[in-house]
Amino acid sequence: MMMMMRYGRALRPWITSAWLLAGCNIDTLLGEFHVVEATGASTTGGSSTGETGGSSSTGGSSSSSSSASHGDGETTGTTDSSGGPCSTGETTSSSSTGAPPAVCGDAEIDGEEECDDGNRDDLDECDNSCARSWTLFVTSEFMYSGNINGLVGADTRCRNRAGIAKLPRSLSYQALISDSTTDAAERLHHARGYYRLVNGLPVAHGWDALMTGPLENPVNVTEASLTSNVSVWTGTAPGGVAVPGAEHCMDWKSELVASTGHFGRSNEISAAWLLDPSMFNPSSCVGGSRALYCIEQP
Repeated sequence: MMMMMRYGRALRPWITSAWLLAGCNIDTLLGEFHVVEATGASTTGGSSTGETGGSSSTGGSSSSSSSASHGDGETTGTTDSSGGPCSTGETTSSSSTGAPPAVCGDAEIDGEEECDDGNRDDLDECDNSCARSWTLFVTSEFMYSGNINGLVGADTRCRNRAGIAKLPRSLSYQALISDSTTDAAERLHHARGYYRLVNGLPVAHGWDALMTGPLENPVNVTEASLTSNVSVWTGTAPGGVAVPGAEHCMDWKSELVASTGHFGRSNEISAAWLLDPSMFNPSSCVGGSRALYCIEQP
């Protein structure tokens, strides 16, 4: 056995050169000799009667190879990271750079998903792009003159109606209405998912479809889920922009006979739901029997 060890060490330079030329697998061949050294054998010219728990180097070169052990002295493999002839420049370790991408339909809300109901029904309250639905209604009150205290007053009326009806997130509602400085499209959320009535019926899939039509169902259902076919203050043309040149009832703060405002009709699915094309539009801001459209916001 000792002779084998000595011959192994004597042959090591020759073996190293041969195997480097053959394909840089020297560690595979020399693994057996490393195992022998790990038992505590001495190579200084004689045999040792005692065992040591490890091996020492007294002048040899330092190797940056690492080996994995099962705890019984058996070496299972080596990895060369020294940059020598056997180095490939590649690393075999892998690392995670972050969370896995969101998967719509796995019933878990991840990333930019607004919802995830775990099904493939595109017509329910969570569509197949994991965009949630948003509720809209026409106010049950429709005796509004042109003086509704501006856009802020219009929003307040929507929230009051939603609160009385105990709609979820009642304080998030805003009115679909424009004035001389602000388009409805500027102040309202542009949803990706469905707009739905209080009774669940779909109106349009996404903001663009809502603004350009035709609608799937008219916005003639109130916050109390009752049908109401009325005219509605909007001041808004298709696309969500303010009607060009409109007075907007002095920015919705006037009920003078001489001032005017534009309206739509809740029973329409064409562009007339936003802007009635009749000769009576715009109408006087005095008195009035107009409602408001209210849309849930983030």
